[in-house]
Formats: sequence, C-alpha cells, structure tokens
Amino acid sequence: MPEDSNTLLGMLEAMNGTRWIILGIVLLVLEVVSGTTYILWPAAAALIVGLITYVLPLTWEMQFLLFFVLSAVLLVVGHVYIRPKMKGGEPSDLNDRARTLTGMQVKAIADFEMGAGRVQVGDSQWRAANESEEIKAGDVLRVMSVKGTTLNVEPV
Repeated sequence: MPEDSNTLLGMLEAMNGTRWIILGIVLLVLEVVSGTTYILWPAAAALIVGLITYVLPLTWEMQFLLFFVLSAVLLVVGHVYIRPKMKGGEPSDLNDRARTLTGMQVKAIADFEMGAGRVQVGDSQWRAANESEEIKAGDVLRVMSVKGTTLNVEPV
C-alpha cells in the first residue's frame, strides 16, 4: 500500500470526539466568515458526532456515516424550515410606505378631474387616481393600491 493511503487511513482511524469537536468549531468559524448557513449544518453534525463519540465507541466508518447522514438531514431541515425563519418570516411594512398606505382611508382635497386628483394622507398630500367614479372634495376614500407616487383610490 502506498505511503499516502496509510497516512490518510491513519488520520481517519484517529478520529475521536475531540477531533470532531475541533472540526465542528472550525466549520462554525467558516460559517461566520461566509454567512450562508450551509456550513452551519455540517458544523452541527460534526459537533453531534463528537458528543456521540464520547458516549459510544464507534468505528471511524460509523462516525463518518453518521456525520454524512446528519449533515444531509440537517441541511434539508435547515434549508426548508429554519433558514426562512432566520430571514425574518413575514415582510415588514417598516420601509415599504406603499404597503402601509394600502387600505388606509384618506380624504379628497379637491374635485377629481379626468380621474386624477389629490388626497390628504396624514400631514401630506398625495396624487390620486380613480377612473370609474366622480370624486368631490371632502369625499372619504380608501387606498386600494399604490403605483409609484400615485394612490389608486375608491370611495368608501
């Protein structure tokens, strides 16, 4: 047998709980640097294999099989269930003014001419559009959607 294969086999056979923990920590550091969450799951698998190896005497073949199975399962579960929750789940209206305006009641400032006019939104005025109905000053309207800086409104 060539010398290189003996070295590799010797390295694999020398894997123990401490080396798995060290591998897990190295992978965690790489995850922090990359920020992808894809290296997180093999890191968790390595840490779990390290802890299991302290409790159960496993051969190096079983250790690597357990590592690969855990990595695959954690990767799928993490990508499908955990990663979307880490990204924030439901979108926030914080920086999306259009989403906060949709559904809001506003008041027409002047009569709409040719389907366009202005409405009062809080302390500011916005351009508004409604092609289907005649809108007079003072009418209460509901914002149905926002396109650019124009509010599409309908009477309440």
